[in-house]
Amino acid sequence: MAFPLLTSRRTPLVLGAALVLLLIGALAWGLGRFRGPLRILLVTQALPLGQTGLEPYEERAIGTLAQDALEVAGGQAVTLVSRLPQGLGSLQGQSNVLVVLLEPRRSGESLSLSYRFVRGGGIGKDGSLAWTLRPMEPTVPAQAFEAFLRSFPEASRGSASSLVPKAPGTFWQVIRAGAWRLQNLHLEEALALAERTVREEPDCASAWILLGNLRYRWMLNSPAAFRQEQAETEVHLQRGLALLPNHPRGAFLLSLLKADNGNQREALDILIQARRRQPNNPTLLTGVAYAARGAGLLPLARKAMDIRDRLAFSEFQPQALDITCLYTGELPRFAASLQDQPGHLRNTSGVTPFYRGYLALVQGNTAVAREEFHRATTSANGYPNITRLSRIFELILEGQRDEAWQQLREYDQERIGMREPDGEFTIRLAEAYAMLGDRASAMEMAARAFSRGFGCTAWYERSPMLEPLRGLPKWKALIQHLKERQSLMEDRFPLSLLDER
Repeated sequence: MAFPLLTSRRTPLVLGAALVLLLIGALAWGLGRFRGPLRILLVTQALPLGQTGLEPYEERAIGTLAQDALEVAGGQAVTLVSRLPQGLGSLQGQSNVLVVLLEPRRSGESLSLSYRFVRGGGIGKDGSLAWTLRPMEPTVPAQAFEAFLRSFPEASRGSASSLVPKAPGTFWQVIRAGAWRLQNLHLEEALALAERTVREEPDCASAWILLGNLRYRWMLNSPAAFRQEQAETEVHLQRGLALLPNHPRGAFLLSLLKADNGNQREALDILIQARRRQPNNPTLLTGVAYAARGAGLLPLARKAMDIRDRLAFSEFQPQALDITCLYTGELPRFAASLQDQPGHLRNTSGVTPFYRGYLALVQGNTAVAREEFHRATTSANGYPNITRLSRIFELILEGQRDEAWQQLREYDQERIGMREPDGEFTIRLAEAYAMLGDRASAMEMAARAFSRGFGCTAWYERSPMLEPLRGLPKWKALIQHLKERQSLMEDRFPLSLLDER
């Protein structure tokens, strides 16, 4: 059958319609680019206590698993907070914002994962929220998470089948162990639960990653165990990542383990590779900032932080203690990252008050420093290394120098021969020795920090506590070694690695 040729009268109409379609397509493409990646603010504690059948830390553990599910299945940028923040009016009209209020309830061994959500267009300038409710019936927890993903207002490309334990009893073991991890409490019992879980469900990625996370926490609390535990911890995390290669939390934890062992190169390789699968993940960018600052790559660390803060809701909850800004001299931004976060491990472990004290010390405000160091020593479930170092700084500032030196020396002797994690923590011990006037020990400790991977040349040169060392010949040699290693890392990890594609 022959088709008639277009007449000259119809040609302009066809061309006009084609032009309109092209304009619509271009507008949709432009709006998509302007919209940017979806940013989800996920709130875990929405219902009054006593109405959920869950403890607050159990609710947060469920929220953590929901965050993982959204990241793995949807690739979204998720920020997890415990409570609905004030000032949400600032998000009014933002098309790429989604606020999700989880309302989990436990009924026996069953879970209902109801939630409310509102897009930026449903947020008023006064912060009023036009919620849409998605009620869910109690069911087996694994099915509850699948229903959560299926009903989610943004499409997902996967499921939670490898994330969530299939047996209800095993699921609640994971939640209990996760709650204890968030409190830095009952770590031995939490480890035992996680080990039982991987035996019962060896195909559950979350169980392996939780076990690796708990072992990592155990190493931080017990540096003497680091040498024996490191390889096993890495095996656990790698097992989880083999089951779910695009699991951001697993890649982040593995990078922390590498960086704390002084291997920033391998840590950054892990994170850059993970970002190819999850380019919009704030946690991975936090990992890049951590490893990069330890390697002295401060511009790379700052770029990672800036991209992360465009994806996350840092105005409501800082994603990390931005120690990079301390090293670059941006003290107000560092101070802003030190605000209290109820229920967060950084608070209960003493890390936040320690660094508030440390910042005050850098600024010469000894009264505030002493107060914050004391608060760190009394933090519930504080990390032992943070508690001990806080007490040493507190004694120095109280003028009890002999007692401070004795405690520091005892702590130092305990660590000799260990391949304990965290060269960045070791430089803090060097600073304490320097404040006490023991330059020989301070110099030895600074060299040890370098050998354990802490290579931030700028902070070696800028720390006011290390000033007594800067005229020593050994110091000048150390700085030269630092600069040489940092130059090699700068060549290996240019800023362009984080360019958006």
